[in-house]
Amino acid sequence: MPSMRRRVVILYCIGLAAIMVPILAAILLAAYMSVDRQRDRASAMAAEILHRSHKVSDQLAHVFAELSTRQTPEPCAEPNLNLMRKLVIQSNLLLDVGYVADEQLVCSSFGSIGYRLGPKSYVSAAGYNIWTQFEHPLLPGSRLVVTGDAKTGFAALVHERTVLDGAALDKKLTYGVLGVGRRKEIFHNGLFDPLWFDKIGDKYETSFFDGAGVVAWKRSDRYDYAAYVAIPRSEIEHDGWRVLLVLLPIGIGAAGVLAFVVAQLVRINGALPAALRVALKRGEFFLVYQPIVDLRTKEWVGAEALLRWRKSTGEFVSPDVFIPVAERNRLIERITQRVLELVASDAADLLRKRPDFHVAVNLSAQDICNPDICARLRAITTAMGINNQCIHIEATERVFLHAEQARKSVEALRAQGHLVAIDDFGTGYSSLSYLTEFTMDSLKIDKCFVGTIGQHAVTSHVIGHIIEMAKSLELKMIAEGIETEEQAEYLRTHGVQFGQGWLFSKPMPMHELVEQLASRRAPERPVGS
Repeated sequence: MPSMRRRVVILYCIGLAAIMVPILAAILLAAYMSVDRQRDRASAMAAEILHRSHKVSDQLAHVFAELSTRQTPEPCAEPNLNLMRKLVIQSNLLLDVGYVADEQLVCSSFGSIGYRLGPKSYVSAAGYNIWTQFEHPLLPGSRLVVTGDAKTGFAALVHERTVLDGAALDKKLTYGVLGVGRRKEIFHNGLFDPLWFDKIGDKYETSFFDGAGVVAWKRSDRYDYAAYVAIPRSEIEHDGWRVLLVLLPIGIGAAGVLAFVVAQLVRINGALPAALRVALKRGEFFLVYQPIVDLRTKEWVGAEALLRWRKSTGEFVSPDVFIPVAERNRLIERITQRVLELVASDAADLLRKRPDFHVAVNLSAQDICNPDICARLRAITTAMGINNQCIHIEATERVFLHAEQARKSVEALRAQGHLVAIDDFGTGYSSLSYLTEFTMDSLKIDKCFVGTIGQHAVTSHVIGHIIEMAKSLELKMIAEGIETEEQAEYLRTHGVQFGQGWLFSKPMPMHELVEQLASRRAPERPVGS
């Protein structure tokens, strides 16, 4: 009972976790998705800024190439001014084209200006003079970038909106174009943080979360600059709430489903042991028998006794459900005793008439390790009036967990005349070392391996290894779950002696088994025929 209470407490803890985990997962996923979404957003904005910067740079290169062909002694002469006007019209991204001398915009497409630029902000890696944050005399409040050709003195003016506004950027964000070689901002809304270079390194393209927000960086492969966009943490959190509004109902729904499943497990683990005790008293257990077939002759040589539980309500409970519960609650030995009693009641007459036939009984690890198991079986066979070899024993791989005691019990059972098979080989605790230490008569190949025959499954080659291993240990083989002629033919040609499955017969009550056996026996041939 204490162990039962512990299991129930553990299940309640699991239930609490089942409620909390999906909700926490939804919160964490929302946070992750919001960061990821904003990284994609920042990268897309940086790509757009870089694209527009390339278009501006291409037009600058064209303008400077055209102006450099003019050799007039007076750069601000009318022919040059006309050319400047023509180039401005053709270059839709350039605000103005002019001539710079002595840090002064002497003239432009607007005519003679004589407006002082002041000291240049920096010289680019390509040798261009750069003035940032310039206000055009004819455009009060404007923020322009002036790029001057140091060789010819000609310059072009670009409004920052030409590059930045095209990306539909939020003014709350930090973004711009940075001259990489000199690490100077050219166009910008908010300043580039030099600490970002620690994460950027030599990368031409990257995005990252630095704790304060998301940063995207895209460097040009043609010019000495890069575009950057930084989205603050407040924007990410705001987006996270929007994502959470979508994910949270899903998380709550998943939590509800998991909580229901755990509640059912609690109910089952709490109620099933008591129900098993009631079932034993009421006689709700019964047996069906599945024939074991000689794969060479197709003769029925035995049958496996399979336990079934039908409640008084008519509800069937799967052995996969109640057998583990019975083992945990020390009820399995009582259930095994009931199985032996049912075999004695069902099969005594058949086995007396057909001593060449056998019934296989499944024993748990607890049964095998019980020192009284031999005496219990001997009492049953004596009461039935049959030889001990008519009752075969199938032991699950869990017996290997109690190797020393199990070895003694297996030796005693075989000495008493029972053939012993290891059941469901390959699915649990078995290994070659255990099989070499134990003396067994046969090995049952689990249906999960039989089902891979003819399939291109990853495990399809395993059955071949199991067969070869059994041969090397001189063990008979019984294959479970045979459903197709292809499977039967494969097993037969590879030396497997016996099999069972729906290809041959479904499990059936004993009276049907007896009838089927009688119908399958060849009629006696008339004398003289």
